Amino acid sequence: MTPWHQLSEERRQTRIVYDAFCEVAANGKELIRPGDVIEYLREKDQPLGIWYINGEFTRLTALGLISLDKATAQWRLEPSKEFDEVVSSVNGDWDALP
Repeated sequence: MTPWHQLSEERRQTRIVYDAFCEVAANGKELIRPGDVIEYLREKDQPLGIWYINGEFTRLTALGLISLDKATAQWRLEPSKEFDEVVSSVNGDWDALP
């Protein structure tokens, strides 16, 4: 795992949201809403707004780290993916994401 101080601010924020998503999933939630991550981050004194979280969910979906369940409009973790590996494949070019 890349040390936090070596991450760009954008990548660091995405990692924070991804780690929060993983923690919510690890606590027994298979389908996750943005509000679940917002609540988790507030409990950790790292509050972020809904629009920010929605944007990060879009980025994490584009990276293939989470996926949207269209039937429930909730997201699920894609456990076969590793954050650092997937993000390094983008090579810091966030604009290259679909």
